[in-house]
Amino acid sequence: MAESVHKTGNGVLIDTYAQKTALRLGVSPESVRTEFKKNPAPRTGPIADEEEGSFESAESLEAPRSSSLEFHLLKLLLLHDELVGATALHLDLNWIQNPLVRQIVGQRLAAQANENWQSLAAFLDGCESPEARSLVTEAVAEERKIPNPELQLADVVLKLRNQFFDRQIATFTQKASQPQIGDAEKNELLCERQKLRDHKRTPLSPLQN
Repeated sequence: MAESVHKTGNGVLIDTYAQKTALRLGVSPESVRTEFKKNPAPRTGPIADEEEGSFESAESLEAPRSSSLEFHLLKLLLLHDELVGATALHLDLNWIQNPLVRQIVGQRLAAQANENWQSLAAFLDGCESPEARSLVTEAVAEERKIPNPELQLADVVLKLRNQFFDRQIATFTQKASQPQIGDAEKNELLCERQKLRDHKRTPLSPLQN
């Protein structure tokens, strides 16, 4: 949204948007203006339909890339504190491909687990890189209310899990197709692939410690 606002070239609109975002973050408008001037982290892949709370299926993509899905997860966690506990129980950080999103989500979950979460402003100050601060600012800048955030969270985490399984299934398939692979190893790979396919059909459940 910040990128779209800047594309308008409307200085008044940009300034108003920066002030509203600064109020949400609890920081100065000037600091938000500075972040908005930077290029936001690229987000490609399936586009979230926030009005319906649904997303393009990973299976419909030849090479699933979950950046937009991951960005929506980031928004949910930064704007809805009440969702963080459930996310920690169900989300494996390895399911997140984007390193920056994975880092920020990990920090947010750690703050919840360590009971040291203070505010968005404090979290922003704790971001280690300009890229992380820019992405956090971009994530919380959207003014539209997210409908049914609990359902959207479950949908996002489930799709991230299944996309992760898809990548593993593809890896097992590729390895099993290698001519140098022996029958025993090939059967083991195919067995693991089938387990993932079966697991992908199951509902989302809490992670096992």
